[in-house]
Amino acid sequence: MSRRSKAKLAEEREPVPLTEEEQKFVKDWQANPMRKPLVKKVSINFSVGASGPELEKARELCETLTKQVPAEGKAKESVRGFAIRKHEPIAVFTTLRGELAKEFLKKSLWAIEDLISSKKFDMHGNLSFGIADHLNLPNIKYDPKIGVHGFNTTVVLERNGFRVKKRRIRPHKIPMRHKISKEEGIAFFKHEYNLGVE
Repeated sequence: MSRRSKAKLAEEREPVPLTEEEQKFVKDWQANPMRKPLVKKVSINFSVGASGPELEKARELCETLTKQVPAEGKAKESVRGFAIRKHEPIAVFTTLRGELAKEFLKKSLWAIEDLISSKKFDMHGNLSFGIADHLNLPNIKYDPKIGVHGFNTTVVLERNGFRVKKRRIRPHKIPMRHKISKEEGIAFFKHEYNLGVE
């Protein structure tokens, strides 16, 4: 059975079992819907490591996959060993929000067969993982003009009320009781996206 076939079957498997602590999080969300985490944004980064034709191919691929015009990432310092000059464009990236973010997230999780290590989560429940081959995404065909590229995906979670930290008038810190923990982030992805976490 191919890797893609296994990933397709992952959508039909039974729900991922939750621990007692994770079940408490789900009950809390059901009792208090405003406390349920939300996907704030999904960032996609193609780090080529050099400017030129390869960067242009990555830019074209990023725009094809996300339907958005990507921005350039520039080197912060010169690296002689890799022939990289300071301020030289070496990456392209874009940020998705709303339904586009959720749709791309589902495709990205499909590409990793809905299974990930708990080490990929940070202390605030955000998730970062890499995809070595963009052809692992569903319904993507090989284009010899572009080749094969890998990219990194970062998913940032937030909760209703987080905007008080960034608002212009009377900003406030987010209290600890309202922040999202690593354990709650794992519970969210298990419950909402049926993601297996090792």
